[in-house]
Parts: sequence; C-alpha cells; structure tokens
Amino acid sequence: MGIVGCGALLAAGLGMGLNNGPGILREGNAAHVEALRAIETQAFDLNLFAGLDGWTLGQALDSEAIKGKVVLIGVVASDNPQSTMALSGLARLERKNADKGLIVLAVHPENGWDVINEQVNSGRVKVQVARDVNGSFVEGVHADNYPDLFLIDRAGQLRYADIENKSLKTAVSQLLSETVEVAISNAQDQANGIEVVYEVAAKKAKGIPTAKYSNADWPMKNTGKLNAKNYQGKQLPVALGTEKWISKKKDLEGKVIVLDFWATWCGPCKRASPMLDKLQKEFEGKLEVLAIGGQSEDIGKVRNYARSHRVAYSHLFDKKQSIYRKLEIRAIPHTIVMSTDGVIRWQGNPLSPAFKEAVEQVIAQDPMFDD
Repeated sequence: MGIVGCGALLAAGLGMGLNNGPGILREGNAAHVEALRAIETQAFDLNLFAGLDGWTLGQALDSEAIKGKVVLIGVVASDNPQSTMALSGLARLERKNADKGLIVLAVHPENGWDVINEQVNSGRVKVQVARDVNGSFVEGVHADNYPDLFLIDRAGQLRYADIENKSLKTAVSQLLSETVEVAISNAQDQANGIEVVYEVAAKKAKGIPTAKYSNADWPMKNTGKLNAKNYQGKQLPVALGTEKWISKKKDLEGKVIVLDFWATWCGPCKRASPMLDKLQKEFEGKLEVLAIGGQSEDIGKVRNYARSHRVAYSHLFDKKQSIYRKLEIRAIPHTIVMSTDGVIRWQGNPLSPAFKEAVEQVIAQDPMFDD
C-alpha cells in the first residue's frame, strides 16, 4: 500500500490566495512602493555604479567586487541629520558583518560633497562613499529622500528598495543567510508575491558560519508527490509565532523543528503520532516536534484529543492556518523538517520511510550540535 493522506476535504476548502505576511517594510506612499516593487528582484543595473566617482576607499564597485556578496547602499546627504545617524548605523553593520560577506556603500550627491569627503578623511564617516555627480544613481533606484536604503543580494539582484530603517537589520541578516542559489529562488518567490519571512531563527545559530550550513550533508530532497508547494532548501514563507499553544510552550531556540500538519479526523495523521512521539523522546533537547491543528476543526476538539492522547511532542492550533496556506498544503499529514538556521531540509508525508531518516540526518548534520 502506498503512503496515504487525507486530502479531499482539504482540497475543497483550501483558499489558494497568497497574502503577504509581515515582511520587510518599504518607505513612501502606495504609488512609490509599487514603483519599487517593479525594480526589486531584478538584476541590479551595474551601470549605476559606473556613473559614480570619487570613491573614497579608492576601489569602485563592479560585478567582480560584489560577486557573491550582499551590498547595502545608503543614499545620504551630509546636511541631513538622519543621514548622519544612518551612516553610523551602516558602519556598525559593516564592522559586524564584513566577514560574512557584507559590503556597505554610501552614495552622496554633488552638493555637499566636500563636506562628506572631509568627514571621511577625518574618520567621522567610516564607510566607503561615492559621488552621484548627475543624479543618475538616485534616479535609477527611485530614491526619493535622505537617507534611503537598498540591498543587493548575493546573486546580484536588487532585493529590497527604500526599506525602513527598522527593517534594516532583519533584511541584512536574511540576505546574509542565503546562498546564491537560495537568493535566486527566494527572489522568484518574492516576485510572485510571496515575500519570505525569516525568523532569522535561532539566536544561537547566528554565531555559526553560513558555510557550515551550506556544506552540511543534508538529506536528499523529497522528489515525490508533495501535495503542497515545495519549500525544501528555503526558509518558512511565514514565521512561526501566531499559533496558540495547547501544550506547555517550549523554547525552540537552537532546536531542529518538525512541523506536523494534522487533524483529529485524519486516520493517517493519527497513525503517524507514535513515531513522532518516539522521535521527540529520543532527541529531546535537540528536536521539537510541533503538531499544528486547525484543519477543518475547532480548537476544542484538538485540545480534548491532546488531553486524552498524551505525547511527548507539542500541540499547537492555528485558526488562520497561516503557514499551512502559504505552503498550499492539499493533503495531510504533511510535515516539514527544519535545521537550526530555519531552512526546510525535508518536506512530505511522515508515514514515508524517508521522513524518519531525514529527521535523524538533519540532527546528525546540524552544525549546532557539533562537538
């Protein structure tokens, strides 16, 4: 008998519209934001760099200089107090993340260039600055104020244009966590209206070099029928956090996470429960299995079932089905296995023999648990 799931009721009731979650915030009114969206996720126009001069560190940025890097650009003006504060913030971000592949550039207009050049020479401005002589750079990126912030990803794509300062650290962390391949894939999703929301998940994982995650021997991706959108190799499209905990809330930091989408009326879901329980007990401290209900039933049914069927793993309830809908799940049970950096390493039916092997391999390979 093949792997089974509960799909008919779900397919009938699943709304396939994609509503963006709380992502990176842009500045400006609706018309301005719409103009920014048109240039985001496109290859950054390197001719804009060629139109700058006066590079204060003596090395102009070009395709070779930014290859595989994340580039943070601040459009600033020396007579603007907010720009002064922004320049300090840009310098801090560069100091903290230069070894992870972050390059910072401040672009300044012709007017006031002597002032900022003196500030660079005196050490008050600690990032590279280049002069936008004829305003072509500002025009090309649709900058409309000072300071305006832009981010180019490792694949050379303008991922975020004119973002709000409060979103900057999150956006930088997001792009630094991506490989070139993941950047391309995530940009495609973003262009299709799915803006990936990272939890830049485990705080502890931030101290682990990205290369350790990139080079780990993760399980083979599930190439079979998923009955869902394939997010293997990507971050969750919606961050965890809106669900209601039925079990006692657990600390997820620094853990491998299994999300199990299920329902009390789903026979195959219930057949998977003993294995999930065994995995939780076996890998306690390294693994958290989260069973997320909310598929065509109310919280009362899930709570009563959880009380009468005690397990080591946790039960949660998501009335809005936030992650479930973004994953476009069409049949349950459906599980995803995430490493401690928040990337989905395997996805599919937990009754598949490959599921248990995937969980064990993710735990064995995750850099968080290196001795």
